[in-house]
Amino acid sequence: MTRHKTSIETFNNPRALYRIGLLSFIAALTALIVLPYFGGALAQDAQEAQAAQDVAAVAGDAPGFWSLLFGKGGVVTWVIAVLSAVGLPIAGIKLYEFYRMDIFRPQEFDVALGDMRRGKTDGLAARLDALAHPAAPLIAFALSQTGSGSLDGDLLREELTRRAQFLVRHLSRHIWILELIAASAPLFGLLGTVLGMIVAFQGVGQGAGGADTALLASGIWEALLTTAFGLGVALPFSIIAAIFNNAVDDVRDKVEDALTEILVRADSNMRKQKQA
Repeated sequence: MTRHKTSIETFNNPRALYRIGLLSFIAALTALIVLPYFGGALAQDAQEAQAAQDVAAVAGDAPGFWSLLFGKGGVVTWVIAVLSAVGLPIAGIKLYEFYRMDIFRPQEFDVALGDMRRGKTDGLAARLDALAHPAAPLIAFALSQTGSGSLDGDLLREELTRRAQFLVRHLSRHIWILELIAASAPLFGLLGTVLGMIVAFQGVGQGAGGADTALLASGIWEALLTTAFGLGVALPFSIIAAIFNNAVDDVRDKVEDALTEILVRADSNMRKQKQA
């Protein structure tokens, strides 16, 4: 019964469906990568490819870096490029969203928190509501509720916890996609390198007259292109995801500290009123 209920909740959750769909898409692409390499790509003659490249070089038609990367890297290079194309808009949207909410420049919010810690709470809730920082309305709500006393202490604590968790989930939305790209791009690059080296060694093994060192070296450096491309894509996405996660952690710490201080002061004032 529990397992069935969990499955229903999963299919009713858009985020869970989106993750399942993305992982299924990556798995399907992986299958499309492996099958052609073990089918048609392994049957190609590596010596003929090397001869064609030598003829092109002699003729002065040496390919550029990007044409060489996408021509020699195969399907794996295109998969990494697709991952990059998916991640760049998400990173741009998150950057704009965080900038618009003043997460990277919280000076006014920090000043308001400093006034709260010094006990200057007159009109502070209205000031916080006017700020763009995403945690400001939550702090304003906590101040107004503790001042009015409309909610019981336990109920207020549960409501503030629920709102704080929702805030953190909202800020962390889609960051996992950037982390997934940063983790999977090098693996796809390594997969392309391994498959490329298989083709290179197969061509050397099928050559007549023993191993051709130049042919083997050419096959290896071409295979390493996908690893370099995967690392080049993963590095900026890893840095961007770390910046976003650090910003979310900073908001979480400020919210936890401010809400704890507000609740402790409210409990202390309530006990003083009871004692009086």
